[in-house]
Amino acid sequence: MSPEASSSDEVKLSRALHRATRSDKQAILIDFSLVESISEEAIDLLLAYAFMLHAQDRRLILCHVPQPVQHHFIYLDAASQPLLVPSLLDAIHEIEVNLGRNLIRDPEQSNRLR
Repeated sequence: MSPEASSSDEVKLSRALHRATRSDKQAILIDFSLVESISEEAIDLLLAYAFMLHAQDRRLILCHVPQPVQHHFIYLDAASQPLLVPSLLDAIHEIEVNLGRNLIRDPEQSNRLR
């Protein structure tokens, strides 16, 4: 995902995000723990998917985002902003909390989860 990486990384990310959005999961989690930097193209792609998922009442959760690029995700309106969390455990916790909120709002969703 670094600037010197080939555009094939962005193509792989795009394909992975596309496949993930076809599922019925409430959240898509991406772990950047092995990534030192993220290209502008990848940032734009992540922001586009965060916006699209928000419109579907779903969430893009980014974990271990490299410090130098975090500002690209923080100062945005709620509809465009992915959730940044420091660890995978925090991401899982957010998914569980959000799932609980959705079940309270829509009890029929519990039937779809089975």
